[in-house]
Amino acid sequence: MKDLRTFEIDIVALKFGSHSFTFNLDNKFFAYCNEHLNGFIEKGDCNAEVILEKNEQLIRATLMIDGTVELVCDRSLDEFDYEVDIEDTILYKYSEEERELTEEIVLITRRTPSINVGELLYEFLMLDIPMKKLHPRFWEEEEEYLNDYSESEDSDNLEDELSDKKERKINFIYSSEENKTEDKSEDKKDSKNKTKPSSENEKIDPRWNILKNLKNNQN
Repeated sequence: MKDLRTFEIDIVALKFGSHSFTFNLDNKFFAYCNEHLNGFIEKGDCNAEVILEKNEQLIRATLMIDGTVELVCDRSLDEFDYEVDIEDTILYKYSEEERELTEEIVLITRRTPSINVGELLYEFLMLDIPMKKLHPRFWEEEEEYLNDYSESEDSDNLEDELSDKKERKINFIYSSEENKTEDKSEDKKDSKNKTKPSSENEKIDPRWNILKNLKNNQN
């Protein structure tokens, strides 16, 4: 395969409505993409279907891929077949310029003659491959490890949460005891102030002393 021209779809000639296109992704396709698109999938056998739904505002492209690709195990370096079953969507929206707006939206003009889905198909395949490529004979062992790790993380989180709750409870009790002590001190002060009159209060009415003197003179 010299290029990806076989994956070109003429969109100008398409009428409004839904249109289906099928492609075969063979070893030649993967070898070309691996060399020119910096990929790592060298071999595979997949069928791809692309459904284009065209209207006045945009073209919705639904890409579906199923089949197998050949991967190399990260642990044993053995080759193995990895099954893929992919479905994703890209929107081609009409605009005054051609550019990729987001990963899901591409701007095209009404003069854009065609779209090439070959690179998109390869990118979707690359995204479907797990970061850690393991031969199927290691899958059960890996699953057990992940389950144990997850339980350990949950246990650590639970312990941290309980410790945090305990600390908050201690702080609350300590704070409450401080408040009680302060309240008692205030009560004592108030009690003293109520039962023990001040010297100023004794001198409020000077007539009291005059009456006392009159009574003593009479006696």
